[in-house]
Amino acid sequence: MDGIATLKEIKKWAPDTEVIMLTGQATLSSGTQAMRKGAYDYLMKPCDIADLTEKIKEAHEAESIKRHPVLWPRKTVREIALHSLKKLLPEEPLVKALVMLGRESGEEAVEEVYVLDNEDLLQGVVTKRALINEAQKLHPEVSLTWSVLLENPHWLPEKAVKQIMRHDPITIQLNGHLTDTANQMIMHKVRCMPVLKSGKAIGIIKLQDVFQYVEHEIE
Repeated sequence: MDGIATLKEIKKWAPDTEVIMLTGQATLSSGTQAMRKGAYDYLMKPCDIADLTEKIKEAHEAESIKRHPVLWPRKTVREIALHSLKKLLPEEPLVKALVMLGRESGEEAVEEVYVLDNEDLLQGVVTKRALINEAQKLHPEVSLTWSVLLENPHWLPEKAVKQIMRHDPITIQLNGHLTDTANQMIMHKVRCMPVLKSGKAIGIIKLQDVFQYVEHEIE
């Protein structure tokens, strides 16, 4: 069986099991097809082990939350401490996004950064995959991974962040319920979301933190 057929069988016999696909086809359609068939997410081969590890942790947390929906407390986002949101301006170069997405040893892996204007209004989001794709266009002869791109930032084109950012990031309001937050993050396959207050981005909330709070309540 190929990957999609295997995914179908896994979902048939164990529908609650999260499946992460690794695809060697450098096309967006191959990954989105898998997600439409029930995959939790997908990574392009060759993938970084650190990214795969983070994706496995994320899928495990999402699966655990879905197994205990009745235990979810009716609390709001404002009751959980928010992480600071690094400010990336639309006019800044792609290499700035690369630096912000990089991490020191021991730091948590980050897959996306958010683009704000001068008034802190959310404009879009830039992902690791978007940066890799931009560099890959200029260097099709190289099999690019995130670690390779970090070592060769000059491979990125001289573009502004606004030229490649996605304009529809998933967000949550400060007074939003954690139940809705978890459901949105699981449904949209994201591990963090920007939190808005009066239209302005004031921080981010992470699925891992929300899940740890639920575990504390259960105990």
